[in-house]
Amino acid sequence: MRSNEDLIKDNLELIESMVEKGSTDKQIAEKIGIGYSTFRKYKAQNEELKAAMAQGKEKKNQAVEQALYKCCTGYSYYEDVATKVKIETLADDEQTVLTKEEVKISSVKKYKGPDLAAQKYWLNNKEKTKWKEDPHKVDNDKKITKLKEREVNMKCE
Repeated sequence: MRSNEDLIKDNLELIESMVEKGSTDKQIAEKIGIGYSTFRKYKAQNEELKAAMAQGKEKKNQAVEQALYKCCTGYSYYEDVATKVKIETLADDEQTVLTKEEVKISSVKKYKGPDLAAQKYWLNNKEKTKWKEDPHKVDNDKKITKLKEREVNMKCE
């Protein structure tokens, strides 16, 4: 029987991909065939396991960041659209018109423009000092606090 440490070492790639897909520690432990508490213990001690899980989380975060960036800048995509098509043909008697409807699926290129909320979120997080709502909030709060302290001190005197 293989040891738990060997099971973890042999499944580092699987663990990384499961973390990337959003699996919980409990799901990962079940998949590789060890107990949840054992997995948590190894997660705290084993540097290779920590690195694999960190790599999986980093890949997941990069994918989200790329998706957010696409929303900020706008992007093109293809969408399948169903269209009814009428086909008229003459019957065998040459006088009756037969109408047949078909649904055709066509791929249409569409464009989603930049999303202002996504842009604001991106800039607030990437360029905090330049784009935050109130760049002087901390300084203003300190001044207000000092003024209130003076006011309280004057009332006490």
